[in-house]
Amino acid sequence: MDVAALSPAVQALRGGELRVWSFVVTIFGDMARAPGQELSGAQLSALTEAAGIKPQALRTALHRLRKDGWIDSRRVGRGAMHHLTDHGRAQAEQAAARIYDFAPVAPGRWHLVVLCDRTRILPGHVPLAPGCFLGHGEPPEVPGALVLSGPDLTVPDWVRAQVMSTDLSQDYEAFQQALQLALAVPTPASPLEATVLRLLAVHGWRRLVLRHAALPDGLYPADWAGPACRALMASLLDRLGASVAPE
Repeated sequence: MDVAALSPAVQALRGGELRVWSFVVTIFGDMARAPGQELSGAQLSALTEAAGIKPQALRTALHRLRKDGWIDSRRVGRGAMHHLTDHGRAQAEQAAARIYDFAPVAPGRWHLVVLCDRTRILPGHVPLAPGCFLGHGEPPEVPGALVLSGPDLTVPDWVRAQVMSTDLSQDYEAFQQALQLALAVPTPASPLEATVLRLLAVHGWRRLVLRHAALPDGLYPADWAGPACRALMASLLDRLGASVAPE
């Protein structure tokens, strides 16, 4: 389906060019994350075509995901069934904990970790300077690191800017506008359109929340659109319901 022929809500949530392989990961993460769940090639074709994705782009994406160990496929007659590998399922489950939790992170204990190795990265933490990381919750056990931990935190603006870059903040604002448009339009014309709207919303949200650590709102800039997006996402998914695989 040509992008121009898509409904306004689908176009808004789709945004610009989709990374098709990443969108396919979102589809599996939302619709076939449990062991034993599969999606047929025909179902994936219907879902991606309704999102304005060309068949060749889907074939390329499936080839890449098989090569990278995310999905596996089996032949059934003239078609194929696809499922997440153990690796893909583990990655999808880990991401789901962030994607589908719309409650704000509760304030609590903070920690500052200073590493001797200034080139090292500490996952799940905010880099404040080379080798210096801010985290939330219990501090990690890092041999040789200087660790400061406590309940109180004074957050200057320069730290907020480290947590939420200008580009990421602008992406949140654009996503907020897309969600507002999707909620303002009439009920989707079909179960397929409702499912595609849900998948595009989950995909857009996933691309944002996985780009930064899960931290209390007080650490982000005051005008951050994240809290508004959380509320809009919860409302939209509640309205659309669960994804339904095409017949």
